Amino acid sequence: MKQRILIVDDETAILLAFKKLLQSQDVGVDTAETIADAENLLKKNIYNAVIVDLRLTGVDGEEGLEIIKYVKKFHSLTNVILVTGYGSPAVMEKAQALGASFYFEKPVSSEILKNALKSLNID
Repeated sequence: MKQRILIVDDETAILLAFKKLLQSQDVGVDTAETIADAENLLKKNIYNAVIVDLRLTGVDGEEGLEIIKYVKKFHSLTNVILVTGYGSPAVMEKAQALGASFYFEKPVSSEILKNALKSLNID
């Protein structure tokens, strides 16, 4: 069965780069730039993993944490990886308390991301 990953980030270049990196014959990748887009995709599909950026609006937001809450509420078995350019120990603690499997600060190397997914049996 094909694995599915959802990537949520407001930067199109990052979405395209991650999609190109992670998509394969065995792994399908969907992308979303907003919380609304992400929730719509999560209503229609079951994902093995969701990779989400902390900030989606360019303002001082933590929309990524809202998406983690949403994923864990409706798809408790889906793994979530939070990626942020605005990391802090407090954000890492919040993400982990909400159920994120991994927390990475940008820039994240492709190796680190692939290894994280591999550890979640997604490859």
